[in-house]
Amino acid sequence: MKIQIKEINKDEAKKVNTDLADFNPSACLYCGNKEKLKQRFFLSNVQLKSKSINDAFKKKLMSKFGLTYYAYNEENKKLITTAKCLECDGEKMKWVDEE
Repeated sequence: MKIQIKEINKDEAKKVNTDLADFNPSACLYCGNKEKLKQRFFLSNVQLKSKSINDAFKKKLMSKFGLTYYAYNEENKKLITTAKCLECDGEKMKWVDEE
């Protein structure tokens, strides 16, 4: 099966899974920036339920959108979220603000 990825906005993401749409990055783990974080949402045509599918998805996400890290909710493995720091271009985020 060919993996297809479509970028969607936050309102569209909320229709698919409110929990993941409200799962926001709070800080970049590379530089500590908390202000300029760009979150994006994508919808896959296949469930990310195996290592081989995840590997193929990650490869497609990198080649099409230049992203390598993503998160998804166990209840809906077709909706994923990513974030990028606009200060240092980092993708690894702190997703839960513990302060």
